[in-house]
Amino acid sequence: MKKTYLKKFLLLFCMLACVFSMTACGNAQIDTNTAKESVKDNEVAVVENYLKDWAKDMILYLDSNQGEAGTDALIADAEAGRTLNDVNSKMYIVNQEGMNVKTIGLYNSWNSTKDELGKLEEAVDVNNIDVKVSDETSELCTISVKLKFEKRECTFEFVINTDYTLESGAINPSYTTGEKMGKAGMNTLIGMGTVFVVLIFISFIISLFKYISVFENRKKEKKEAAATPAASVQEAAAPVVTEEENLADDLELVAVITAAIAASEGTSTDGLVVRSIRKVNNRRK
Repeated sequence: MKKTYLKKFLLLFCMLACVFSMTACGNAQIDTNTAKESVKDNEVAVVENYLKDWAKDMILYLDSNQGEAGTDALIADAEAGRTLNDVNSKMYIVNQEGMNVKTIGLYNSWNSTKDELGKLEEAVDVNNIDVKVSDETSELCTISVKLKFEKRECTFEFVINTDYTLESGAINPSYTTGEKMGKAGMNTLIGMGTVFVVLIFISFIISLFKYISVFENRKKEKKEAAATPAASVQEAAAPVVTEEENLADDLELVAVITAAIAASEGTSTDGLVVRSIRKVNNRRK
């Protein structure tokens, strides 16, 4: 009985193993990236020596242009579109179609860095040049060269496209820990100083806001002062006219005043004509 169960278990296990193996075979696919890298490996293996030769001559060409005269020479070559082929009268695999923007950027980078390096102190050995195949689609490889200059070591990195044009060129000097700390401290001071200057300027602007209300109040006071005299004249003139009109229309009051005047004068009211009645302001002297 036990042997029967064991046989059934082994049979089930074998069937499951077969199913999983068939599934794995059905999902197997070719990795296109691996295929592309394999093609690049083969291509780089063929042109590696040509790439190293170009990198070596490019570094020697840059090193030969030191000082202000060298800067002017590089600028003149770049503006004239002269490639390394034109300078050395040799055929290189890189930039065969002529000068490109990336090469000009490399020249500018060298002009801004060469004072920190000084002159090259060792020969450029092609055996010490490293060529690494790139995993990017449009890039073929990266060429790295580490050299010792008068003031410090430096690493050159050239990225080459699949059409053998220069994609980018980097010049990376090696700095000591003290130099890195000094630069970091200087950057921190500049950053914090800029922030404090901006904050002080903003505080100064905010402190001027209080004068805005002062100017507005002064303008309001001037407008009120200009409007007050005219209003006073109108208020003073209006009661006199109104009061005179009201008294002139009151016939009974006119008759009483006429009789009082006639009695005080001892005459008849027939000869008296009241043309207007005005109220006397007792405050005036």
